[in-house]
Amino acid sequence: MRIGLLIVSHGSKDSSWVTLVDEAIAGARWPEGLPVASSFLEGVPDRSIQDGIDQLEALGVDHIGVVPLFVSSGSTHVDEIAYALGAKSEPLCETDLEPFHTKAHIIYGQPIDDDDTMIAMVSDRLQSLGVVAQRDAVLLVAHGSPHMPFQTWWREGLNRIAARLVEDEKCISAAHALLCCDSLPDAVQQALNSLDSAKLDKQGEQLDTHDEGLERADSAVVAVVPIFLSKGYFTTKAIPERLQLQPHSFRVGASVDNGTIMPHSLVTAWEGRILYDGEPLLPHPALSIWLEQESQRVLSRLEESLSNG
Repeated sequence: MRIGLLIVSHGSKDSSWVTLVDEAIAGARWPEGLPVASSFLEGVPDRSIQDGIDQLEALGVDHIGVVPLFVSSGSTHVDEIAYALGAKSEPLCETDLEPFHTKAHIIYGQPIDDDDTMIAMVSDRLQSLGVVAQRDAVLLVAHGSPHMPFQTWWREGLNRIAARLVEDEKCISAAHALLCCDSLPDAVQQALNSLDSAKLDKQGEQLDTHDEGLERADSAVVAVVPIFLSKGYFTTKAIPERLQLQPHSFRVGASVDNGTIMPHSLVTAWEGRILYDGEPLLPHPALSIWLEQESQRVLSRLEESLSNG
């Protein structure tokens, strides 16, 4: 008997996308002697999921722990891969993915969801964008799915992340939008309206007094944060286009006078009101730690199943 580990992520034809994932895996500390293979659902030649299975089985591995390196349980890919690996009898959504050929016993893990790792990665993105916790709002933007129950799982996970960000005082409010199903401009406008409404309420409370909090509210912005592991089509093209950003307008820089981070050249209607820089969650050291932890959880389940016969 030999145990191995298979890490599966989406993949991309963009080599920089793949490099960020590979670097996160390389940064993890694996148990000595444990065979580890990294595979992709699509877009990466010679590194398909079947290639990864074959690689491990060629080393004598007959029990494989699989870590789905995806941001959400709401991804239909997480479900269809589990089915194709034989970890579940039927997929919840129609799939073209054929069952893989494997002789090994499979134990399937969980994606990142609202793990502390996700909170750490998003929090650092907010810091890089210059979000002022007592003033600014956050809009989490993810791919999502039009299919149920996957859309529900996407929204539930993003709601938990948003709640944690507010609870941890990383921002004053947080919401989410799914590219598959929601209007991104409407979601941004709703977040801005909420900020403006809060400002008006504060003005009503402070009519006769000078209030620094009110001055901060005057410059409140919405930080748009893509919940994608690596940079690609959605972060560099889809989101900027839906936000109606002009080419090269989604850079972020510091103003000379006070160091406040503000966006450049945004659409007139939102001039100075949104922050977006097109950066994904990676690179980030927390993902390597999550890989270690989720792998240990999967391997523990695998060892438990073996001990139970």
